[in-house]
Amino acid sequence: MPADEPADEPAAARGADRRWLLIAVVVAVPILVLIAALAQRTWYPTGDQAQAELRMLSLPGHPPLVGAAGRIADEQVRQGNHPGPLMFWVTWPAYKLLGSSSWAFEAATALVNVAWLTLSVWLVKRRAGLGACAWFGGIALVLIGGFGLDALSQPWNPWVALLPFAVLLLSTWGAIEGDRWSPVLAVAAGSYALQGHVGYLPLVLPLVGIALVAPLTRWWRSPKAPAPGADADVDVDVGAGADDRSTPAGRPRAITWALPMGVAVVVALLAWSGPLWDLLTNDPSNVSKIIANFSSPSDPPIGLKAGIEAVFQTTGPFGSWVWGGAAVEGSAWPGKLFLLAWAVVAVLVTIRGERPALSRFNALLAGTLLVATFAVSRIFGSLYLYTFRWIVVIVALQLFTLGWGLATLVPKPSPILQRRLAGAAVIALVVLSGVTAVRISRQEIPYDQSWRSEQALAPVVASKLDPGTRYLVTWDDPAYLGGLGFGLILDLERRGFDVGGQPQYDAAIEPHRVMCSGDFDQVIIVVTGENTIERYRQREGLTEVAATDPREDPEAWDETADELVDVLNAQKEPGADPVTRDSLERSLNLLLLAPGQTQHVVDLASDLVLGGVPSAVFVDERDPATLGPLEAPDLSSTHTSHPC
Repeated sequence: MPADEPADEPAAARGADRRWLLIAVVVAVPILVLIAALAQRTWYPTGDQAQAELRMLSLPGHPPLVGAAGRIADEQVRQGNHPGPLMFWVTWPAYKLLGSSSWAFEAATALVNVAWLTLSVWLVKRRAGLGACAWFGGIALVLIGGFGLDALSQPWNPWVALLPFAVLLLSTWGAIEGDRWSPVLAVAAGSYALQGHVGYLPLVLPLVGIALVAPLTRWWRSPKAPAPGADADVDVDVGAGADDRSTPAGRPRAITWALPMGVAVVVALLAWSGPLWDLLTNDPSNVSKIIANFSSPSDPPIGLKAGIEAVFQTTGPFGSWVWGGAAVEGSAWPGKLFLLAWAVVAVLVTIRGERPALSRFNALLAGTLLVATFAVSRIFGSLYLYTFRWIVVIVALQLFTLGWGLATLVPKPSPILQRRLAGAAVIALVVLSGVTAVRISRQEIPYDQSWRSEQALAPVVASKLDPGTRYLVTWDDPAYLGGLGFGLILDLERRGFDVGGQPQYDAAIEPHRVMCSGDFDQVIIVVTGENTIERYRQREGLTEVAATDPREDPEAWDETADELVDVLNAQKEPGADPVTRDSLERSLNLLLLAPGQTQHVVDLASDLVLGGVPSAVFVDERDPATLGPLEAPDLSSTHTSHPC
């Protein structure tokens, strides 16, 4: 890695250097290539992604006030949402500009990630110099390669928070170093990350707090104004590069920090205006649901021992941050050895004392990692990497400071060698950018077994419906847990149909799409599973309008299902009902979500779900008012904040 600039380089000179923009472009190229590649594909969002795009369709007439629906519920099992809607508000202008299609949503999501990535490159250049910035560019390329197509372009709330979290860490560091506008960036990035996923709460709050308090502490501890007669109006450089110099002119005037702090407050109020309005106008508010969910968790937390193990399993230098993945598995030793190496280099850098800014960043990362470990230990339910994938951002920044620290410990190379290293760095960045672009643009859009089924069903269903009829969309979908139903609501609304859902799904579809008696004329039913579809085909009054079977090898699928039935029967408790193909069909996806299943059961269930499940759509054209209790859709649920 080329050596970074001297610490005493004038701030103005460092700010005037625009070569960091070239690094930012090289780092952004893979995402831009991905956007172009996605434009060549047709994608039908289902599940969480469909729910997200429904909120884009709601804007601007029905702006969402809270975030995506989550595994959040209060004492009455009323589903809650993640804290806020920034991921929708910020993405919507680009979404509209690009045509309001599902590809436009992917592209807008990716472009917002480009903006966060560019900010992170700029922050590193501002604090560390061009050489370290180039090294960070390489780290960033590996990181986004590990994110893949999924985390860079899919509008899923845990993913959209990843790069803002990196900006939060870097801007907090900038605030510690005396950058007066870093608190504003920290508030914006922290708000975006936290509103995307409530799991960021234990990290965002202390980091934003540090970003706000550190500049004030720095101002208070700076020398007081000079004695009378001295030039009291000399300004002090409190921007980039001011971290390692004294301030002989005395304490900066209060306005120096009051202005950015005031802007930070305004940014916070704007960013949180939606959740604040929800808190003031809705009962129950989403905040009350979040508090209730974490005050009385459904399962005990995994504990400190398991939390430490999970952190080390995911912090290896060649682990999740490089290759991605959803599982928390493997040996903890790579993570332990990496932490030891990083700590040793950090201590040596501190002892040498030539890079106090680097040492302070290492201290910030160390504190963040400690808080992160405690946060992981408090996770309850099944442990998936997505619940704390922010850990890979911390690992990437640790590797960045490790490389930067090693560069400061070795003897400074000669000018000739420096030029050669700079040339090699340029070539390496360009090659790595190209490799990353090819890697992520060739990946498949995830959950293809679901969205390809939607692709086969939705256009056919739309062609057989009356645009003047109001439709309630319901589902009997144990395979995709309603994913196809949410996708069908999205597709039909985009085509101009008046559609909605049942009240128990108000957190997912938003309250203005809830339909009660009198709000709809006919009922659409999405059904998955061979046995379930066959039962619906036998029911009177239903018309089958579309069906699809995405399984490439139904015979092999049946063999896997039979094997899973045998395994489950061998494991069941004495006296428990035997597992059949029909009962398996009713609980297929739950086997993947319920804790305590053996890995063999999870693998077999995964093969079945990922292999695709037959699906069909029925329409009940009878007058809803004439339907009996067993035939009418359930609109009586109390597990909703908007009951009928």
